[in-house]
Amino acid sequence: MECLDCKNIIEINAIRQILKIKPQLLKVFDDIIKVANIRLNDERQCVSMPIEVNTEPELSDHSSDEGDP
Repeated sequence: MECLDCKNIIEINAIRQILKIKPQLLKVFDDIIKVANIRLNDERQCVSMPIEVNTEPELSDHSSDEGDP
Protein backbone atom coordinates (compact mmCIF):
# COMPACT_ATOMS: atom_id res chain seq x y z
CA MET A 1 0.00 0.00 0.00
CA GLU A 2 1.28 3.43 -0.84
CA CYS A 3 1.94 6.18 1.68
CA LEU A 4 -0.82 8.77 1.99
CA ASP A 5 0.16 12.27 0.91
CA CYS A 6 -2.01 15.09 2.32
CA LYS A 7 -1.18 17.32 -0.65
CA ASN A 8 -3.04 14.88 -2.90
CA ILE A 9 -6.14 15.08 -0.71
CA ILE A 10 -6.09 18.88 -0.79
CA GLU A 11 -5.65 18.88 -4.59
CA ILE A 12 -8.51 16.41 -5.09
CA ASN A 13 -10.79 18.50 -2.89
CA ALA A 14 -9.85 21.64 -4.82
CA ILE A 15 -10.64 19.93 -8.12
CA ARG A 16 -13.99 18.75 -6.73
CA GLN A 17 -14.85 22.33 -5.75
CA ILE A 18 -14.08 23.51 -9.28
CA LEU A 19 -16.14 20.69 -10.84
CA LYS A 20 -19.23 21.32 -8.67
CA ILE A 21 -20.63 23.56 -11.39
CA LYS A 22 -20.39 20.61 -13.84
CA PRO A 23 -22.04 17.63 -12.09
CA GLN A 24 -21.34 15.25 -14.98
CA LEU A 25 -17.62 16.03 -14.93
CA LEU A 26 -17.60 15.71 -11.15
CA LYS A 27 -19.15 12.25 -11.47
CA VAL A 28 -16.50 11.19 -14.01
CA PHE A 29 -13.73 12.56 -11.78
CA ASP A 30 -15.09 10.71 -8.74
CA ASP A 31 -15.30 7.48 -10.75
CA ILE A 32 -11.67 7.88 -11.85
CA ILE A 33 -10.59 8.46 -8.24
CA LYS A 34 -12.47 5.32 -7.12
CA VAL A 35 -10.81 3.17 -9.79
CA ALA A 36 -7.38 4.62 -8.97
CA ASN A 37 -7.88 3.90 -5.26
CA ILE A 38 -8.88 0.31 -5.97
CA ARG A 39 -5.81 -0.24 -8.14
CA LEU A 40 -3.45 1.40 -5.65
CA ASN A 41 -4.79 -0.58 -2.74
CA ASP A 42 -5.08 -3.89 -4.57
CA GLU A 43 -2.32 -6.00 -3.07
CA ARG A 44 -1.19 -8.65 -5.51
CA GLN A 45 0.70 -11.70 -4.42
CA CYS A 46 4.22 -11.89 -5.75
CA VAL A 47 4.55 -15.37 -7.23
CA SER A 48 8.29 -15.26 -7.81
CA MET A 49 11.15 -12.84 -7.75
CA PRO A 50 13.54 -12.73 -10.69
CA ILE A 51 16.82 -14.42 -9.88
CA GLU A 52 19.83 -12.25 -10.54
CA VAL A 53 23.06 -13.80 -11.70
CA ASN A 54 25.85 -13.23 -9.20
CA THR A 55 28.99 -12.37 -11.13
CA GLU A 56 32.22 -11.68 -9.32
CA PRO A 57 34.23 -8.69 -10.60
CA GLU A 58 37.68 -9.36 -11.98
CA LEU A 59 40.16 -8.08 -9.42
CA SER A 60 43.74 -7.15 -10.17
CA ASP A 61 46.45 -9.32 -8.59
CA HIS A 62 48.82 -6.34 -8.81
CA SER A 63 51.54 -8.46 -10.44
CA SER A 64 50.37 -7.26 -13.85
CA ASP A 65 50.44 -3.65 -12.61
CA GLU A 66 54.17 -3.72 -11.80
CA GLY A 67 55.39 -3.39 -15.38
CA ASP A 68 53.38 -0.24 -16.20
CA PRO A 69 55.17 3.08 -15.55
